Amino acid sequence: MTLHMLIPTLFDLARARLTPASSASNSLVTPADRLASPQYRLVVLTLASKADAIDAKVRHALRAQKITPETASRLERSGGYLLELDYVLRCERSRRAALVHLVSTLGDTPGVRAIRWETAPNMAAR
Repeated sequence: MTLHMLIPTLFDLARARLTPASSASNSLVTPADRLASPQYRLVVLTLASKADAIDAKVRHALRAQKITPETASRLERSGGYLLELDYVLRCERSRRAALVHLVSTLGDTPGVRAIRWETAPNMAAR
């Protein structure tokens, strides 16, 4: 964890300790909070013949965790034999475990040749 990620985490922990329990339970996620969530890029390299099923699996898993991809794209690789599924999404820190689970599950999925995920600072602005 880098220092610029650690410091806001520490401030959030301190803020949570200072917030009364009644106001913390009634808090809503605002658009500003959503934009403060870390942005991730998930890239899945798959067989073109299995791409639709894997795309549906990824979208279903994200929907189940109430995570919506900001962008999703497909790119042909190896002359059309492979397909790269690219998702950019925002995920609250509390839901990051679901993203880790998705990545590990996809790694064991037949037809997936490679999977990569990374923090993506401001990918939507590109």
